[in-house]
Amino acid sequence: MRKILILRFSAMGDVLLLVPVIRSLVAAYPDVEVKVVTRPKFAAFFEGIDRVLVYEADVDKKYAGFFGIRKLFMTLLARANYSVVIDMHDHVRTMVLRSLFKLAGQKVLVFKKGRSEKKAFVRKERKIVNPLPHTVERYHEVLQRAGFDFPIVPGPYLIPSVESKTILSDWLNKNKLDKNDRWIGVAPFALHPSKIWPISNYPALIDSLIKKYAAKIFLFGGGETEIDYFNDLHELFPEHCIVVAGQLKLQQEIALMQQLDLMICTDSSNMHLAALSGTPLLSIWGGTHPDVGFAPYGKGKESILQISRNELPCRPCSVFGTKTCHRGDFACLTNISTTSVLTHIDQFLTKTEGLTR
Repeated sequence: MRKILILRFSAMGDVLLLVPVIRSLVAAYPDVEVKVVTRPKFAAFFEGIDRVLVYEADVDKKYAGFFGIRKLFMTLLARANYSVVIDMHDHVRTMVLRSLFKLAGQKVLVFKKGRSEKKAFVRKERKIVNPLPHTVERYHEVLQRAGFDFPIVPGPYLIPSVESKTILSDWLNKNKLDKNDRWIGVAPFALHPSKIWPISNYPALIDSLIKKYAAKIFLFGGGETEIDYFNDLHELFPEHCIVVAGQLKLQQEIALMQQLDLMICTDSSNMHLAALSGTPLLSIWGGTHPDVGFAPYGKGKESILQISRNELPCRPCSVFGTKTCHRGDFACLTNISTTSVLTHIDQFLTKTEGLTR
């Protein structure tokens, strides 16, 4: 059995995008075992994939600092002799780890992060905006360099366990939720303000969806602030808004996403969760841009709503999102009207068989 060690600690979306590549690798090579070293909270992404193990590395506590990383290296080295160690992060922590593995005589490869290309894409002036390789393609490329030539298999890539589906079914029954209506997910938040379509738009959007489709709205997110906002929406629309945040674990949320008719989201981890779950989605983009390499994987342009660069040549202003705006008004988000979002939603839902208008 050939063993591959993959290093990727964060962020959530970047770790998620490993899943299509790793699923495809083990499908093509029955003699390969993959160990993914990542943060404990991301282990669930790889649950149930044959011959994929996760080493949960708490790099903030147990393995913090240089001596913590050295301890992690010693632990990993003692567990197996790897055919190749692949740094899929290229961060200071993984730089130290890969250097230690090299000194130990292990074959080490690093994925091409494309920092200079991304910097040129998002700089304030003289942008170079040629579409860049998707992050999945970058992960795939380094494995090909390692000698593993394989196609990416079709999705869905996130497959919840039978137990998770059963728990979800019990939760739906408890909340008297039957799939008789349109089920629409809403994940309005992201880590940075330059990614968040104004949350003041959502009451009007949800009101329109309820009136037009009698839809059930499932609210995805996490953290006190987000849950408080979702509770406010539930109070506005008690018969139609269901707060998922804080109620289900990740695998159960994925199982629920796979039952949705549509997910409305920002450029966020929930976008990647929905895309890799095979869920139809509409992602709203602001200060970031899908062509930088983080578009919803496996989805077409119809899944992306954004202001044209002809209208706002300052876009994008960041690879991952920012707290501020060069213009000071976040026009890339505020110029996207509720009517425009509804029009795109309508285009999705009218394609579904059995829709009654």
